[in-house]
Amino acid sequence: MFFRKIAKKIDFADKKEPLILFMIFFLPGFISQTKLMDGSVFNSPWFNLMYLITVIPQMMLILYLIGKKESSKKLLYGLDKIKKKDLWNSIIYLIGIFAIVIITGIFSYLINALISGSMDSIPEKLPMWKFDNKILTPLIFLTCIATGYSEELFFRSYLLTEFNIQGKEIFPIIGISLIFGLGHIYEGLNGFLGTFAIGIFLSIIFVKNRRLHSIAIAHGLYNFTVLMISGSIS
Repeated sequence: MFFRKIAKKIDFADKKEPLILFMIFFLPGFISQTKLMDGSVFNSPWFNLMYLITVIPQMMLILYLIGKKESSKKLLYGLDKIKKKDLWNSIIYLIGIFAIVIITGIFSYLINALISGSMDSIPEKLPMWKFDNKILTPLIFLTCIATGYSEELFFRSYLLTEFNIQGKEIFPIIGISLIFGLGHIYEGLNGFLGTFAIGIFLSIIFVKNRRLHSIAIAHGLYNFTVLMISGSIS
């Protein structure tokens, strides 16, 4: 009964636009997830260029659709001009993301140990990012920042605003973060839990501040940092 009341507050018949965008931009990647995924694709300049050529028009389309919304609603999408405080806040949020990754990593390890009955159990080997083509570092930085902006623009700025329930934001936050986490299920339990928790963390920040730049930059910097670390330990 309670969830039925929540559902009634969302006019799903009027949500064809976000559903279509999700099916076009993200559903193919969700469906094609595989443990055989090559984590070293970032070493290819062609992959990075094709990614940018693909994702930038996607962001432009979402921005165009947001631009057609009612003027009173546009501010809710957090698309204000970037400010210095966004850069400082992105560093703070980046630290928060790493803290979440560490906590969820420990939690998933304990779950694996509990299931296997041994604290010495080694989790199943999963695809990992690997970047060691240092000459592509500037291009990789652009790819990572573009990823941060594209995913935060869609999952936080766009979806959280489209499915906003005044006074009951926790339900869209959990639902959208769950979808966000499922996009990383190929990384196993740790990848899913970490991404789900990060999604909730960034969603709460966005709902509170209504600013896209800080969380998008933090997201991009996290991806970039992980790739740089992967190169130093490979």
